[in-house]
Amino acid sequence: MFRKIATQVGILAITLVLVSACQPKPTPTPMPAATPAAPFTFVDSAQDLGQGDGTSVVVADVDGDGDMDALISNADKNSVLLLNDGKGKFTKSAQEFKPSSSAAFGDLNSDKSQDIFITEEASNEVWLNDGNGVFSTSDQNLVSPESSSVALGDLDGDGDLDAFVTNWNGNPDQVFLNDGSGTFTDSGQTLGNWFGAAVSLGDVDKDGDLDALVANNGEKSDNAPVLWLNDGKGTFTDSTQRLGFTNAYAAVLGDLDGDGDLDAFIANSSHNGANPADKVWLNNGKGVFTDSGQNLGTLYSLTASLSDLDGDGDLDVVTGSWKTGPKIWLNDGKGKFTDSKIKLSSLNNSGVAIADMDGDSDLDMFVSTNMWLMGDGLPRLWLNQPYP
Repeated sequence: MFRKIATQVGILAITLVLVSACQPKPTPTPMPAATPAAPFTFVDSAQDLGQGDGTSVVVADVDGDGDMDALISNADKNSVLLLNDGKGKFTKSAQEFKPSSSAAFGDLNSDKSQDIFITEEASNEVWLNDGNGVFSTSDQNLVSPESSSVALGDLDGDGDLDAFVTNWNGNPDQVFLNDGSGTFTDSGQTLGNWFGAAVSLGDVDKDGDLDALVANNGEKSDNAPVLWLNDGKGTFTDSTQRLGFTNAYAAVLGDLDGDGDLDAFIANSSHNGANPADKVWLNNGKGVFTDSGQNLGTLYSLTASLSDLDGDGDLDVVTGSWKTGPKIWLNDGKGKFTDSKIKLSSLNNSGVAIADMDGDSDLDMFVSTNMWLMGDGLPRLWLNQPYP
């Protein structure tokens, strides 16, 4: 399994209400939809984008035609590359990749095209792009004990993209260093022994290198998000900071309060009856984080993404959750979030990618969905539209 979950089996109690045959049935009163607290909403593009036990979705212009294409990672079948016609209509490419837990796009061999680093649990692969969106395997077998996610960035300061890979089930996270040609070597670092679910890279302490914030999941009491500090050469040390609850599925970095440093949004899941809220942690500019005190819902969050959805110059948040649709939180510019009240009908969103998909200059949303209880495994493209 690529995205683990403690199986929860319940018994649905169905209450049968008997109504007399002679009693006329009242006409139900429809519940009004909530009015979004935003000048926009999202509309389902209603495209057939395949089906699978989706684990993530990432977007980039892989074929050089100026629009965003998408790679959907699936746990139960081959991962799929979808090509965009520039107007937000996607077609499946002839290429397929192995089942995977996550993927990241980036120029790995310095040829100005978007390559793929893909995690496949027991190993990771690098696929190189010819510039036209045709990928060939580099034949690297980058061994991981149980890889769950990857983030790309220049970790050792040599000008190319390296890979920070999280691992599940108590296996240490890893750093793979790039030689500039797209060939990666395991740095040999063993970072922690938690249940890594996702990682975000950024310079949190303003020393000029990329640090790593890792969301940890699982059911142990010490599985809180961990901040790893970089020495500038790609060697990481534990900051000893733990950002809240012990079942985070996502931890994303961005300047949430407009003060010029990177803050953290933590998306929490739930185990053993806990109902943790998603949280905002604010940075003091030196890489020390403090809980802002906000409690943003108690959903079983699986993923999170930051973008300025309403065009007011600050970062808003979209979370994907189990058993419910995407949740959109709007930022007031100072790091305080309010519910947009936008309701979207796709459940079990395991990945969210935000970009202008249809070329109309606003931000759309591509989501992957898994096939856990209530999930249909249908990825969806949600197009940004003005609210009527």
